[in-house]
Amino acid sequence: MLPFLNLNIESMKTIKAFFFICLIAMAGCSSNSNGPVKSYASVDDMVADIKQNVSEISVKDFNDLMNGEDPYVLLDVRLPKEHDKGFIPGSVSIPRGVLEFRIGSEKVWDEEGLYVPEKEELLILYCKKSNRSPLAALRLQQLGYKNVKVISGGWHGWHEAYPEISEDNIEEGGMISAAAEEEDSGGC
Repeated sequence: MLPFLNLNIESMKTIKAFFFICLIAMAGCSSNSNGPVKSYASVDDMVADIKQNVSEISVKDFNDLMNGEDPYVLLDVRLPKEHDKGFIPGSVSIPRGVLEFRIGSEKVWDEEGLYVPEKEELLILYCKKSNRSPLAALRLQQLGYKNVKVISGGWHGWHEAYPEISEDNIEEGGMISAAAEEEDSGGC
């Protein structure tokens, strides 16, 4: 005869309660505390969804901003080799893949001769054609930056509309982006 079969009703209730509590504890430990992870059928669907939560600025409105007096920080989130082929004047190159690690780095901004952007400052982002910059903008919003915008059409849209206000074909050894020096680091 098995000893656990001789348990009285009170003992069985205690064991049942113990297992129930353990089950709840295990379920709580394995759940995602941030809620369910949203999944997408394609990267295009993901970018389209994120763009709904990110503010855009047209190339014309950005040109007006450039010619005005309102302060802003312009970030090129493309790869350094893309930036070095051509960029919007005044932009700081911080690739999307390391943006979260470098946006608050005094070293990066000191090398550019600038200060670390405040969370309330206007940050304008661009990439090649406005697919990576919304992803970067979302991350900056998640880091507490409150005024982040993406240039509609990205570098292509800007260069097409304002080719005369673009720095093109920087030769190797010329311009060095803030990201190039630490390309292999950044917490990734």
